[in-house]
Amino acid sequence: MKVLGLSFGKKNANTDILVKEALYGAKEAFPDAEINFINTQRLNIGRCIGCGACSTALEKGKDNNCIIKDDFQMVEEAVREADAIILGAPVYVLQPVGQFKDFVDRFSCRHDVSAINWVLDKRRAGEAPGNADDYPIERLRRRTVSYISVGGASTENWVSMGTATLHLFGFPAMMKVVANYNANSMGTIGNPYLNDEMIGHMHEIGKRTAAAVEMDDKDVEFYGPKGMGTCPVCHQNLLTVNGTTTVECPICGIEGKISIDGDKLNVEFSEAQQARARGTFAGLREHTTEIQGFGAICGPKIMANKELLEKKMERVKKFDEMINA
Repeated sequence: MKVLGLSFGKKNANTDILVKEALYGAKEAFPDAEINFINTQRLNIGRCIGCGACSTALEKGKDNNCIIKDDFQMVEEAVREADAIILGAPVYVLQPVGQFKDFVDRFSCRHDVSAINWVLDKRRAGEAPGNADDYPIERLRRRTVSYISVGGASTENWVSMGTATLHLFGFPAMMKVVANYNANSMGTIGNPYLNDEMIGHMHEIGKRTAAAVEMDDKDVEFYGPKGMGTCPVCHQNLLTVNGTTTVECPICGIEGKISIDGDKLNVEFSEAQQARARGTFAGLREHTTEIQGFGAICGPKIMANKELLEKKMERVKKFDEMINA
């Protein structure tokens, strides 16, 4: 078993401490486990530039590697080799640091289980170039993951998007989430080693994340030390409201029905909705189908307005010249 710790925080600071203690927990439970730890802060991980080269290459029968060459590839390969992942990131302004999002934008879109299988199915049917067997299917294997969000604020709503945003890493690859931990209040705690309960939670998270590798998803019990959360899938408390009794989990994209019992708010998510959450194949396939339909809609529209658009685009291409004319 290979267990990877990923920290997007400062070297040997709070995030490193918590992720490494979780790795100690995994090692305690599985002495033969191979442990790897990466701190990304000083790595060069550039942002996704939206070039689409990875998707185009896959559709042309090639691999979908990123054309930007930097430290991203090293971290990506470590994730590919891992069976279990402990991921931690600090929160500076409501959600994890930007480097995490830069990594996710380049990693998740290219590890989307539905999108990749969509193309591989087309290869098998002879509708796309390339041999489906040439794709390293090992990349799509099941992995387990746990998230640790680290913030200084004692006021929890200043870190409210911490663990929620970390979920963006694992759902396209259909990783099984084992635990969330919101390590806020670090401004008053001072150092994780001054809080034995917190360190104990880290060890338990490490043990459970590693143990879940050998379990069926249905047998994995979610571990959330500060509560299970409103959404039964991602266990977050965020909700999108629209003025009706129908609400949506913004992380999972599933709808629920709210009801009020005195001061208590109840939200019920049906089994059917839970089965189409973003981290499921059905949920990912909904998005793949939507994206694959864009060309048939936008292509004719753009061609029909080609001359108009060429004229209008001068306002963009010659902006510096035209804005002060």
